[in-house]
Amino acid sequence: MSAKTKRTILWPLLGTAVAVAGITVLVRYAGTDSIAVHLYYLPIMYAGYRFGDYGAIFTSLLSALLCGPWMPARWEANERVYQSAADMVVRMCIFYVVGLSAARMSLELKRRATEAHRLYEVARSITSTLRLNEVLELISQSAMVVMNAKGSVIRLLDEESDELVPVAMSGLSDEYWSKGRVVGMASELNRRALAGESVQILDVKDEEAFQYPEAAKSAGLSSVLSVPMRTRSGRRGVIRVYAKRRRRFSTGEIELLTTFAEQAAVAIENAALYEDVRRNYYETVRALTTAVEAKDGATYRHSERVTEIADRLAEALGMDEHEREMLRFGSILHDIGKIGVEEDALEAREGETLEQVFYRMHPLIGVSILEPITFLHSVQPTVKYHHERWDGKGFPEGLSGRDIPLHARIVAVADVFDRIQRPEGASGAKQSSQEALLEVVSRAGTELDPEIVGKFHRMMVAAEQAHATEATDAEERSAGEAGQRADASAPSEDGGQPPVLPQSDSTEGDQAPADDDE
Repeated sequence: MSAKTKRTILWPLLGTAVAVAGITVLVRYAGTDSIAVHLYYLPIMYAGYRFGDYGAIFTSLLSALLCGPWMPARWEANERVYQSAADMVVRMCIFYVVGLSAARMSLELKRRATEAHRLYEVARSITSTLRLNEVLELISQSAMVVMNAKGSVIRLLDEESDELVPVAMSGLSDEYWSKGRVVGMASELNRRALAGESVQILDVKDEEAFQYPEAAKSAGLSSVLSVPMRTRSGRRGVIRVYAKRRRRFSTGEIELLTTFAEQAAVAIENAALYEDVRRNYYETVRALTTAVEAKDGATYRHSERVTEIADRLAEALGMDEHEREMLRFGSILHDIGKIGVEEDALEAREGETLEQVFYRMHPLIGVSILEPITFLHSVQPTVKYHHERWDGKGFPEGLSGRDIPLHARIVAVADVFDRIQRPEGASGAKQSSQEALLEVVSRAGTELDPEIVGKFHRMMVAAEQAHATEATDAEERSAGEAGQRADASAPSEDGGQPPVLPQSDSTEGDQAPADDDE
């Protein structure tokens, strides 16, 4: 028997049995008319608390049985006085009511505790993270558990398509969630919910306005409750719970689900504000790096191209959105330290000259620039170490192998590729993607991480193949259109000549290399 089973079942059960046995001994000597009989309430209530209705009923009936006809009412002159049948029946009923009441009160207390805990977890999640999907998933899961429902969903209204798009789902099957498009204002029920009304459906099979009754029936659903999610900017969507049995939701349950909806609305609003701040911050950073790179024609727009390549590589490596966002910031800022380097030193990438010493300081200058910005502390290693080499011959600290932070290794690959392909900057001569890729591959294991280079090579080859496929399809479409124009220009039956259609000047040129903007 496991320790958990002993702790949750065996020891409470044994304790209840010992308590009942001890009280029975006391009552045997004191009689059922004494105060000792009221001690039975303690194990009865405890059993109700620990084991619910069944535990309370069993313990109350056992206690009433032990206080049966064989138990004296009292002792008079050492003679036993028997109980009346009415006393035994009343006592049994009292024990039963006490036990059942204790079980129900315990259940209600546990439910309230669960509600409070879930609401606290959601509130803490809202204040501790800005990952909207994560918060909405927690709200959906919490609503389903606290409401004792079979499933729940949070849907946001797409004003343009008038669709309630699911963003967080709990319970039920993927088949049900993908049953089809759920309309917003075009549905009477959803229109009422979006207008601010709590909408109950007692049985979806009997509600004509419910969109997918057959799918709900197949999923074993009966009752549905929908409440609105509204922010200061207006309606945002609905949160909905599904019950497997016919059920009328109480006022308290509606208020509870409304609380979850309000928390979801707060999370959505916070995420929108954060996205605005993040976007404005990123655009400011872009403008700053563009201004820095304007000093050096060979690096103009270099950081933007590196950011695009690094982001694609991060996606190929399976990084999550948060990591990719930090990598994008690190990529766009990787050369920010050049703002503190003289123009003559910007070209001194090789050799041991004084200018080269100044050039090698730009990662450290970049870190010092970013130090006061708390939000960007996590990207400092990318800025500092993107010139380190896999073989340990880089700068500023000579790190090697996996001691170099992952983001810095990714940026290093993207940085080298762009410098090889555009040695003279955006306006100069440009090597082909294939030539630049071969050069990057040749540096794997010495300058660059071989594993990342391998993933980069596969990514670029796949992109080239996709471009080639698109070019073939475009040529086939162009040939088909040319054939149609030729048919249209053929003489008509009456000998007349139809007007000549102008030729399209949109021809397929050389395919853009895989690292260009898509």
